[in-house]
Amino acid sequence: MPDYQALRPRFHLHWTEHIDSTNRALVAMMADGAPAGTVLIATTQQAGRGQWGRQWQSLPGGLYLSLGLKPDLPASRSPYLTLASAWGVATSLANLGLPVQVKWPNDLVAGGKKLGGLLAETHLESGRVQTVVIGLGLNGFNPVPETGTSIQALIQPELPPGPLNTLEGLAAIALYGLMQGYLHWQNQGDDAFLIDYQTHLANLGQGLIVEGKAAEVIGVAPSGNLRVRLAAAHGEAPALKTLDIEPGKVTLGYNA
Repeated sequence: MPDYQALRPRFHLHWTEHIDSTNRALVAMMADGAPAGTVLIATTQQAGRGQWGRQWQSLPGGLYLSLGLKPDLPASRSPYLTLASAWGVATSLANLGLPVQVKWPNDLVAGGKKLGGLLAETHLESGRVQTVVIGLGLNGFNPVPETGTSIQALIQPELPPGPLNTLEGLAAIALYGLMQGYLHWQNQGDDAFLIDYQTHLANLGQGLIVEGKAAEVIGVAPSGNLRVRLAAAHGEAPALKTLDIEPGKVTLGYNA
């Protein structure tokens, strides 16, 4: 993998104590002409959002940030903005020794428990993504539900203080990860990036039910959809039938 250690992106940082949603506010800022690299960070959110309009609990101690970019790419490639963002943050945390993986398409997990989630919201013109706002909610030092985990729970207590011990450090790691994921995808192209994405995919080999049949996750399709292999029904020849499933069509769950 290319070395991104020299990556020094220019960010335009904004911080607020309380907000309804960093994504909503940054979408408005980008529409008003904010430059690529604009970042909005909040201590808490009252209406943080995940995929499909689900509410993201944004208690003090977590990291809640949004990053605005201007990629100018075909709308058909927009699913990769989510995949690349999740992969980049997971890779940055894994490089610091945390057992973080991606849960397709937009979550970060450790030990099967949810650590964070991403939401990419795009603005299209003439069939192209002109701007995207990528929101990240990451459990840092905040309380989490039984199906969740946090950076605090993953840090080894005997380790000396480092960038993982503060929200400021986590923000820097997360922003580096977001840009690393975006640039890696742009440099490698869709097919090569998918190979790298799947090395961090927590769902590989996971069993699920699709169309009333048992199935197994075997990867991610070039479309960005989840690729599963259906098990042969009783009496059927063991044909390797595969299906590509859009986000929101299946529930992959978390460990409690």
